[in-house]
Amino acid sequence: MILFDENIEEYWIQLSKKFGIDYISIRDNFFGVSDEEVILIALQNKALLITEDKDFGNLVFSHGFQGVSVLLIRYDKPIYSQIEKVFLEIISNYSHLDNPKFMVLTGKNLRVRKL
Repeated sequence: MILFDENIEEYWIQLSKKFGIDYISIRDNFFGVSDEEVILIALQNKALLITEDKDFGNLVFSHGFQGVSVLLIRYDKPIYSQIEKVFLEIISNYSHLDNPKFMVLTGKNLRVRKL
């Protein structure tokens, strides 16, 4: 299961839908909830949280939210083709049984830090 934060570009949601990926959209289902509540929703649904909000790094590393995997998408321009292939690989292979990790996907690379 994938959980899209409400700030995520619609492009990523539509791409996931096109490839038959199960997802929940905060924007469509839980608009206006706090970041802490987003993490709880991700944990309850055993979902990978996908966001463009750097605050989730702070919550995971500094405030002790554990057990959640996060994919932070960072790119300078919305040139989706730069990261589309890696994005699809990550969400297609995500399993909540994997160890939680914090991933940062940029136009140049993917950084993964196990939690």
